[in-house]
Amino acid sequence: MFQLISTILAVVLIAVDQIVKNWAAETLIKGDITIIDKVLYLNYAENTGVAFSMFSDNRWILVGVTSLMLIAVLAFFLSGKVTGKLEVFSLSLLLAGGVGNLIDRISLGYVIDYIDVRIINFAIFNFADICICVGAFLLCVAVYFSDKKEKAEKLAKENEFSEIDKDLEKIFGGENDD
Repeated sequence: MFQLISTILAVVLIAVDQIVKNWAAETLIKGDITIIDKVLYLNYAENTGVAFSMFSDNRWILVGVTSLMLIAVLAFFLSGKVTGKLEVFSLSLLLAGGVGNLIDRISLGYVIDYIDVRIINFAIFNFADICICVGAFLLCVAVYFSDKKEKAEKLAKENEFSEIDKDLEKIFGGENDD
């Protein structure tokens, strides 16, 4: 059920991303909008690369790499092997962001960016980028805690068998020879 909700959320996030990008293309092309002076602006930009414009002007390579990554995430998402809610949620964010930017890259040849943080020298980005970054961060958190939980369960199981061995030793005396 949670996977279905996360899938619907991913579709909604893709739609939100595309609606905001269309608004940015129509509105921000006329000029920047100041949100917080000298800190945060909405500024229309076309990015033919990825983060910080790396790999600019490699449209079809980026489409191919992004498509392969999205197929891997989607396969993992649909495999049934992902059971944790945080993992499912993080994968839905990764899918939404990846698909949102892929739509731009295929249809326009570039990704529309519009969030401009000027308090630091930072790249202009968009809602899909936020989904990707938050999804990647949450996936790392989920994997970290899943690994910790797995180790704790293994240790508990080992301790449980250790306690059984001690009980057998008390009952039968000496070492237990099977």
